[in-house]
Amino acid sequence: MPLPSQPLRKLGFLTIGLFDGADPRRGHESTLEIIELGERLGFDSAWVRHRHLQYGISSPVAVLAAASQRTHRIELGTAVTPLGWENPLRLAEDLATVDILSGGRLNPGVSVGPPMHYDQVKQALYPDTSDSEDFGYDRVARLLDLVRGKPATDFSGVEGFEVFSDRVQPHSPGLGRRMWYGGGSLNSARWAGEHGMNLLTSSVVKAEGEEEREGDAGAPRDFAGIQLSHVREFRAHHPD
Repeated sequence: MPLPSQPLRKLGFLTIGLFDGADPRRGHESTLEIIELGERLGFDSAWVRHRHLQYGISSPVAVLAAASQRTHRIELGTAVTPLGWENPLRLAEDLATVDILSGGRLNPGVSVGPPMHYDQVKQALYPDTSDSEDFGYDRVARLLDLVRGKPATDFSGVEGFEVFSDRVQPHSPGLGRRMWYGGGSLNSARWAGEHGMNLLTSSVVKAEGEEEREGDAGAPRDFAGIQLSHVREFRAHHPD
C-alpha cells in the first residue's frame, strides 16, 4: 500500500460468489457478471474465494475458466485455494489449462494446513490416507515444481498413437511467476519469499513476539505493524 500522497499502481476486488442452494446457477452467473463489470470499470484484477461444502464457490478454477472467456484484460485470481483439499498434480494441470485459456491472466493463490472441519470430512476426502496426508509447505512445493515444469514422472514417449510427456501439460511458462501464497505469519512470509512466490496478506495475521524486535523502534504492535513486519520478512528473502 503506497503512502496517501502516492497513487495506487493496481486495484482489484474479491468476491465470495455466494449462491442459493435451490438455484446455484443464478449465483454463479452473478459472480461472472461481477467480474465482467469489474473489467468494464477498469479494475486490474478479480479474485474469488474457495469454499468447500458451503454455498460459495467450490471450484474457482472452473469459474475462472468461464470468466476467462467473458473477459479480455482483467487478471483472475484465487484468494485462496486451500491445498489440503487438492491433489497438486491435478491442480497444476487445471491451473495451466485456465492460464492458457485466459492468455496468461491467472494468479493462483494457495494456502496450507488441514482442511476445515477435517475430522468430519476426512473419510470422504481421504478415506485411505487421512492419517498420513501432509498438509504442510511440501504440498505447495510440489505444486510449484509441477507448475514450473519440473518432471512429474520418468516416463515419456510414444505408446501406440498416444504421446506422453514427463511434465504437466499444457505448460504455461509464465504461470510459475504468478503463484501467490496466503500467509499470516513471519514463517509463511519467509517461506513464500524463499520460494519465489508472491505474498497475499489480509486481515488474518499472527502476532508473534519476534515482531517487536523486527519492527521500527517505538512502533506500536498493532495490525499495521504486524502486517508490515510480514511484508519486510517476505521482501528480505525473495530472490527479486
